[in-house]
Amino acid sequence: NTDFAVFAVQYNKQGKVLSKIDLQKTGYRRGVAVDTRRNQVVISQTTRDWDTPRGEVQVFRPDGTLLRTVGGTWMGSFASLLGQEGMKQPQYITVDGEGNILASDSENHCVCVYNEDGQFLFKFGGAGSGKGQLWYPKGICTDSSGNIVVADRGNSRVELFDNLGRFLKHITTDVERPQAVAMATQGQLVVTDHQM
Repeated sequence: NTDFAVFAVQYNKQGKVLSKIDLQKTGYRRGVAVDTRRNQVVISQTTRDWDTPRGEVQVFRPDGTLLRTVGGTWMGSFASLLGQEGMKQPQYITVDGEGNILASDSENHCVCVYNEDGQFLFKFGGAGSGKGQLWYPKGICTDSSGNIVVADRGNSRVELFDNLGRFLKHITTDVERPQAVAMATQGQLVVTDHQM
């Protein structure tokens, strides 16, 4: 019964199935990225612990073998003091040129950054509409300089941050509900806008 099947499929250029990665059914949307340096598939996942969403990123080999899980929720005030409470609802993800995993966490209004081995590095953003703040961030990508582009859906803009998460500028504010972003090879930015 395919109504309950949840998986990611990897195809070759001719459309032939290379592998299928079985995933847990969660009822949440997922993001996917590929770490081309390490030949790994990176997929976001959100589950629920009681009433609280719990987000993480799973890293797989191309054959579907789970290598590690990144960014699971820590409970307690100690984690909060460290700024490492964990993600609630990561959806859009990317892998930068250094192999770092970046996930936009829409429920926490931030972007979480992990190194290639899954260790938490930092997060940036935070709820609000000021410079560098985010409100329900969605799409995320990086440019050739390592800068981070974020579709700030709730604030109807696209933001640019440096590779350490410091705000640089608003790229555009003439979008209604930016959803996904991608950077072309010549530096052109492509944005999808979900207008109501």
